[in-house]
Amino acid sequence: MKFGNKFDRYIAVTFFVTIITIILTSYLTFKEIINSHNKQQHSAITPLFSLVTSEIIRPLNIAYFMANNRFVIDYAQGDDIKKAYIISYLQKISSSYNMLAFIALKNHDLMLDSNAKETMLSSKDAEWFHRLKDLPGDQFTDIGNAEDPHLYFDNRILDQNNQFLGFTGVGIDLNYFANKFREYNERFGFELYFVDENNLVTLSSDNIMKTESHHRKDATTKLSDLPWHQALVKDGTIDNNLSSSVMYTTEDGVLITQMPIQELSWRLFIVSPPASDQNEYWKIFVERFIIFFVIVFIFYIILLNIIKYLKSRLVKDSETDFLTQLPNRSHIHGRFNEISQKNNTLCVVLADIDNFKQINDSYGHLVGDDVLRMISDQLSQTLRQIDTVGRWGGEEFIILLPDTSASQAQVIVERIRKKIADISFPISTTSGSFNTTVSFGICELPLQERTIKDYISGADKALYKAKNNGRNQSVIFN
Repeated sequence: MKFGNKFDRYIAVTFFVTIITIILTSYLTFKEIINSHNKQQHSAITPLFSLVTSEIIRPLNIAYFMANNRFVIDYAQGDDIKKAYIISYLQKISSSYNMLAFIALKNHDLMLDSNAKETMLSSKDAEWFHRLKDLPGDQFTDIGNAEDPHLYFDNRILDQNNQFLGFTGVGIDLNYFANKFREYNERFGFELYFVDENNLVTLSSDNIMKTESHHRKDATTKLSDLPWHQALVKDGTIDNNLSSSVMYTTEDGVLITQMPIQELSWRLFIVSPPASDQNEYWKIFVERFIIFFVIVFIFYIILLNIIKYLKSRLVKDSETDFLTQLPNRSHIHGRFNEISQKNNTLCVVLADIDNFKQINDSYGHLVGDDVLRMISDQLSQTLRQIDTVGRWGGEEFIILLPDTSASQAQVIVERIRKKIADISFPISTTSGSFNTTVSFGICELPLQERTIKDYISGADKALYKAKNNGRNQSVIFN
């Protein structure tokens, strides 16, 4: 019980300290945001990292793992292919990640995608294949398909000798990107611009930007065409070759954060307008705090129930003998204290398996464990609900019988003893069996001013007498 109370107090203190720390940290962070609008920009970068990871980096990783899939490499090297099987594989990728999946095999002059479309690599529709094949590097990002613009993530397929076998990868509808970044624009009021290594805007939060790909050479949007970039260039505060995150501020208070996306050799610009009314932030803070408080309260109720369940399991595990699944000494001591507070008399029985060492020596410890488990079951099945049986140690068991006289206990014990003596214990290593017996020592004392040691001492003396009298019997302590 002491363990459970300490556990409760520890969890409660830890929980409230954590909540108070979160509240204070949130308040101080928000106060700092109000004092400096730059903090707002930084707070928005964190969720943006998640957005970029899920919508930009994740497809790149998927393309990489597809290209290194042993199944893909084997098909790329083989002489024959099963188109239906490959298409099925691509369709699984497509449905799992909500994106177009494709594979282009050089040896077969064939490209297949998850829409079951087939394209000959020698045709003009596969211009991208020959263009990327001659470029250095293993991973590429390319915008293609003039009728339905997609952002493609291509990865070379290489054999063990690094010989080129083709490409595999995924493609995502640019409209999908535009919607995702537009949501971010509407939530935070920021404009997002993705710029490639040629300083061309490929994606933005408000539109599908044009790109100087081989499909649309006549329609491009350059970084230098954007007014806020022109203002930075005029002030001489921007470096187009930066590879780390940097924040700029224009004369009219517009904040621009530049983040590198090294996997694509791109840069992301976050353009934030100046804060116009800081009172709105306090309103947002109060609203968020109320929501936070409600969530914390619900979480606290759930946590209490989880802790209660875990504590009961933890206490049960700590007070249960692993082999027999009976209560151990720790539980027996706690149960004795409960009985002493509610009952006037108690009878304690010690049971010891006769010649148990010989069983282990003759048949092995695994058989000995089986004997312990079977005898444990017999002891448990015969007792009342208010009685308690536990493993005291080794081959010794203890039984607590509240409000039971020694003579009544002996009747119970004798019934158990005879049942055990009649059991044929199987030998797991052979087809044979054997019998064993149990001796019992019984001690009845009034509970007033008695400890469990007094009962154990009496029961142990009675058990010793039962052993000396020839075993397989029960003796009452006098």
